[in-house]
Amino acid sequence: MDNPSENILSDASSNVDVRPFSVGAALREARERLGLSIADVESRLKFASRQIEALETDNFTRLPEIFFVRRFVRSYAKLLQLDPDPLLAALPIAPVQPSLHAASIAIEVPFPNTYTTRRLKIIWLATGLVAVAITLVLFVWLNRSKPIMSQVTTVETTELPAVMPTPASVVIAVPPDVLAVSPEAPAAEAIKIESNSASKQSASIRLTFDADSWVKVTDNDGKILLSQLNSSGSEQHLKGRPPFSVVIGNINGVRLYYQGKLVELAPFYNGGTARLKLE
Repeated sequence: MDNPSENILSDASSNVDVRPFSVGAALREARERLGLSIADVESRLKFASRQIEALETDNFTRLPEIFFVRRFVRSYAKLLQLDPDPLLAALPIAPVQPSLHAASIAIEVPFPNTYTTRRLKIIWLATGLVAVAITLVLFVWLNRSKPIMSQVTTVETTELPAVMPTPASVVIAVPPDVLAVSPEAPAAEAIKIESNSASKQSASIRLTFDADSWVKVTDNDGKILLSQLNSSGSEQHLKGRPPFSVVIGNINGVRLYYQGKLVELAPFYNGGTARLKLE
């Protein structure tokens, strides 16, 4: 005779629906118990929301290789304060072969997160600002260099005039304080200025520059003592055998002292340069 209790247990056991353990369902239930949304998990784990949804639905075909899934599960379990070992043990051992649709999605991994995007924007913005700054510096530098180069070209052009007969020289004595010339002397002529110094073996010239100016000084031996563009605020101290041939471009920014005496340059200025001879 059959035992009724055994029949009841047999019927109950036959009606039990044994379901396999779901890693995704366990993670989803733990997340919901903690009151976290998928967006919360995305911001903390830096995984895309579609990857989180694929894991919670055990849709491994939408995820990359198995090593990525295991790392994903371990990080997710740590966030939800779960033991990762049972979850890792329940994962498929062999990698799931993705469908063609899943393969096209996997190409997009890793998904850029908000932090990476913001960092790239900052890098591009900084690069653009540096490029603009360099462009402005070059523009300002080139504009400042143009007047100086133009002035040098003018001085060098006037330094080499066509061959002309040498005009008569005018000798002007040096006064005690300032070396001056007669207003009647033609400015284009070479002017000779004599020094009161008894010695003709060596004489000194001092040039001070209040503005950029090109100057060339040659002594009696034909030696070029100075031939350059001098910057504002600089000085030049020269010594050599007189007489000296002097060519000055911007006379308004130059003061010339010969043997300690200031030489007035305005009478010698003509055609963009001042030419004079110091004896």
